[in-house]
Amino acid sequence: MALRVVTVDLWNTIVGAAGSRQRQEQRLRRLQAYVERLGVERSEPELREAFRQTWRYYTAIWWGQQRTPTSQELTTFLWQWLELPEEPAIVAQLAEEMAVGILESPPPLLPYARQALEWLAERYRLALISDTAFSPGSVLRELLRQYDVAELFAAFSFSDETGVAKPHPRAYRVVLDKLNAAPEEALHIGDLEPTDVQGAKRLGMSAILFLGDPDSEFSPPAQTLADAIAYHWQQVPELMERLSCCRREDNCPQSRA
Repeated sequence: MALRVVTVDLWNTIVGAAGSRQRQEQRLRRLQAYVERLGVERSEPELREAFRQTWRYYTAIWWGQQRTPTSQELTTFLWQWLELPEEPAIVAQLAEEMAVGILESPPPLLPYARQALEWLAERYRLALISDTAFSPGSVLRELLRQYDVAELFAAFSFSDETGVAKPHPRAYRVVLDKLNAAPEEALHIGDLEPTDVQGAKRLGMSAILFLGDPDSEFSPPAQTLADAIAYHWQQVPELMERLSCCRREDNCPQSRA
């Protein structure tokens, strides 16, 4: 069956992890300002520990429940961990600032990502499937608009909007249903083996494991179920051509370009 749809991950695939420490520091300073405004004393080590615990909470839910906590949920966890006064309106305001903060220090587009996405959009229906954290889908759409790539995508699946995270099949089906495509007609490109690759393959999609972000905090897998591995966006068009050719010939061994 010919490929008609290509779905792409966002983090460590289209945009890189560079600047993540700076964004984390900005979140910490925002939280610190709110704490000081309340007249409550919390040390910087306490604030940093609150963030560490928040990310542990996030990871446990992401991996264990196949969903991602929203910005409001993460900010509430931070607030409660620090045992701050119950102030729902203030927490909601802080959560909104946390959500849009990424636009102040945006992650970089990875090299040749825009060119590769344009190439893909000319040949396939293109969709984005992304798990979210402090930055929700509404903000990430704006980030993509600022990079002039949002219009290349015909459909979006953000975990804060769908209620599920990869590898849950609904994360993929949301865009496949919108584009009227069967899993066998689609291929996913992403950087994580347990979520991006295994989620797509279990549904019947093809997959390319993308390992092109040198700043990624995740180690490459020892083994992969992916049909191909890309170490740079410049490789993706050639890999797509090769996989399409293999499909026509009904013989598609894994590629390690």
